[in-house]
Amino acid sequence: MLIYFIIFCAVGAAIGKFSRDRKTALAIILGAAMLWGVAHMPIWGLVTLGELLLGYFLFDVFFKGAHSPSQTEDEKS
Repeated sequence: MLIYFIIFCAVGAAIGKFSRDRKTALAIILGAAMLWGVAHMPIWGLVTLGELLLGYFLFDVFFKGAHSPSQTEDEKS
């Protein structure tokens, strides 16, 4: 079970790295989770959804957020 957790978190992070748009990445994640749920049991599709989202958002927060320039309140206006 732990190996699936690691694999799906890594796949979620890979989707975060290679997708250009957040909506596209979330659509890919949702589609993969639905396919996994159909192939196995629906509960495993929900678990897969959580694992993929965890990997994606961890990558988004720690890696994409670190490289994107942050704007202060003065620069936004």
